[in-house]
Amino acid sequence: MSTPSSAALRVFLVRHAHAAWAMPGMRDFDRPLDDRGREEAARLAATMIVNGFEPDLVFCSNARRCVETLEVLNARGGRVSTVERSDALYAAGQEAYLELIASVHDKTIRSIMIVGHNPMIEDAASALVHTDPAAYLQTLGAGFPTAGLMIADCQARGAGAIDGSARFVALLSPVDA
Repeated sequence: MSTPSSAALRVFLVRHAHAAWAMPGMRDFDRPLDDRGREEAARLAATMIVNGFEPDLVFCSNARRCVETLEVLNARGGRVSTVERSDALYAAGQEAYLELIASVHDKTIRSIMIVGHNPMIEDAASALVHTDPAAYLQTLGAGFPTAGLMIADCQARGAGAIDGSARFVALLSPVDA
């Protein structure tokens, strides 16, 4: 069950799992998951399976830690979704995240997932539920956790999906799994 019948589009926003610190000479872009991150991603995968969260389309940052997070999710999950990689999810601001959500017009796509980075993922999440942020802000507490999953239901597609009126469903962390 990837999206309830009343929503036009369910959006899953995932912050990559915990990554190792960059070694001398290593670019931030190339940082891999560490053991904690692999465990977090496995817990997130279990949470997604138990809840029947199966996105139809995935947008994933090209940064190594995001790609590895998605690999763990796909290895532990059911079906493998269509995946589109994006450098913009690493290099650009929240606008890139919102533009990807707004770009989904195909009505056969009922749910999408974005695997990205903070602070952009947190800013995009806040922008989606801007008109009623109370539940999201209360749940967010200390910030968007690594391997955190925010779920929002958009009542429209295109620009209507990112107008701030999405319904906040949940913010889950690996600790919740």
